[in-house]
Amino acid sequence: MPTVKNGSVVYAAHPEGHIEPDVHLKYIESEIDLESMPLNGGVLLKTIALSSDPYLRYRMRDPNVPHFVPAFDLGMPIENSGIAIVVRSDDPNFKSGDQVSGMLEFSDYSVFPGTRPMALARPLRKVEKIPGHPLSIYTGTLGGAGMTSYQGLKGFASEKVKTSKTLFVSGGAGPVGTFVIEYAKVMAPHLKIIASAGSAAKVEIMKDCGADVAFNYKEQDAEAILSEHGPIDIYWDNVAGPTLDAALINFNSEGLIIACGAISQAAHKDGSVVRHFEEIFQRSLTVKGFLLARGEAAHVLSSFYDEVIPLVKQGKITSREHRYSGLKSAGKALRDVHTGDNTGKAVIIVDEEYL
Repeated sequence: MPTVKNGSVVYAAHPEGHIEPDVHLKYIESEIDLESMPLNGGVLLKTIALSSDPYLRYRMRDPNVPHFVPAFDLGMPIENSGIAIVVRSDDPNFKSGDQVSGMLEFSDYSVFPGTRPMALARPLRKVEKIPGHPLSIYTGTLGGAGMTSYQGLKGFASEKVKTSKTLFVSGGAGPVGTFVIEYAKVMAPHLKIIASAGSAAKVEIMKDCGADVAFNYKEQDAEAILSEHGPIDIYWDNVAGPTLDAALINFNSEGLIIACGAISQAAHKDGSVVRHFEEIFQRSLTVKGFLLARGEAAHVLSSFYDEVIPLVKQGKITSREHRYSGLKSAGKALRDVHTGDNTGKAVIIVDEEYL
């Protein structure tokens, strides 16, 4: 195997607000000898696709600033979940040609595990292509987004949905939001689902997924919509901020908030201000915050693939991708998930040949 070009996306500077491609992230190229690269018991991977997720913005900071995820190292390739092909293997669990998912460097080629420990490393997992779907589905619907949605709903709301009438989903057109809408309908077909997003196109996506009421929060008042179509029994919160406040004053008693994200506050140093916090105790609300694969609900993930892959094959759980071509587009992909300029799961396609 020859020496080949190896492109990488490295973390170049700490952003103050939104990510600026080519400022905070730099594309660089080096060379790699695919035959002589030491594996040290690991595998040499060729990257196929990488996931762009909102939480990565939290890793773009000074490492001395504490947070719930570790910071990226300046000057080093960033990392996130992705799909790859095994090129060479020193690991008896994998062979050349295996398709795998895992936490990968943003590089054309990388060794797993490498000499630099990944902050959020997890084992590689072999994956099989599902007829009619690209392998990149494992970066979204069958990846972190789907697992997050499944863990939150199945882990915290499997009983609550049976007696609830209304579920509200913010950020409802993203890969987590669409999964929540569709899986909630699988769990409890009687549920009335209200969903919000930030464009007319995204409103149509939420309707296609089964939302009974879908609205553009930039053009319609969330408090008014929830007052008309509520009250809410369950709120899946992807955004925090003003939408959370609108939800709090439109809850039934004994309601459930599943706190998944705070995307509206990701680029703000001071975090989210909740104006109606008192509604939590006045209405006896339960708030369940969680991180993927951690905490009391993580055990449900053991059944994720067994339950969800058949639902994907049946068309009950769908997948939508917003594709970015090549590693050079990674900065734009990471920025767009914060500015709302992506429609569907943001995925960076590194090598389309293997999809």
